Amino acid sequence: MNKILKIILLLLFFVIFIFSAYKVYNYFLDEKENRKMNNELIDGAVTIIDNNENEIPKEVIDEILPPISVDFSILKQKNDEVVGWIYSQDTPINNPILQSKDNNYYLRRLMTREYNIAGSLFMDYRNDANMKDNNTIIYGHNMKNGTMFGTIQKYKNQEYFDSHKNMYYFTPEKNYIVKIFTGFIVSTDSEIYNLQKLNQTKIDDLIKKSDFKNDLLVTENDKLLTLSTCANDYKNARYVIIGLLEEI
Repeated sequence: MNKILKIILLLLFFVIFIFSAYKVYNYFLDEKENRKMNNELIDGAVTIIDNNENEIPKEVIDEILPPISVDFSILKQKNDEVVGWIYSQDTPINNPILQSKDNNYYLRRLMTREYNIAGSLFMDYRNDANMKDNNTIIYGHNMKNGTMFGTIQKYKNQEYFDSHKNMYYFTPEKNYIVKIFTGFIVSTDSEIYNLQKLNQTKIDDLIKKSDFKNDLLVTENDKLLTLSTCANDYKNARYVIIGLLEEI
């Protein structure tokens, strides 16, 4: 009887091992496919702009000249639910932003609408894609290979923030600089996700929670962009960074 039990347990462990290996294989396969597709989008729709030719200090260039241009006509041909493009220099963040009728559709789908565990970066379905809301939220997976929003939690480090203070957000109509001013762990029931306008007291509280320090002045009348990704600190934990959205 003990021998039979050992055989059954051995077979059970073998099945579990095969299933786990299959899941890991598919995870990395989806990562690869996601990265390949995004690189093709970058090659086809994004142009790097050499702003170094201008005799203007870099800190001024960052405020007035976007480092890339995005051809949304190409992106719209592939998927008409593309609403924007986000870019962070010297990081893997260089992706289209999609928006569906709910916050589940692109959680596990590529821009081509094919199933993929890495999913896509997407805007909260409740937000106005024309950036008219006080707080616009973009979600993305915390990928192990650093793609999507896999680098967002690096903002826990002051040195990383110091060298990545700004991002850029592009829409078919306008270009924006995103001045990051706070980053912290939050739960999924945080008021950050209810899209209501935050008063000055709440904004000041968000700044106090930040893992990094900065001297950016943010008021309750400013438009904000929140980037949200998964965190492992506790159940339903998320890491968010929030930036001041200014039109270029």
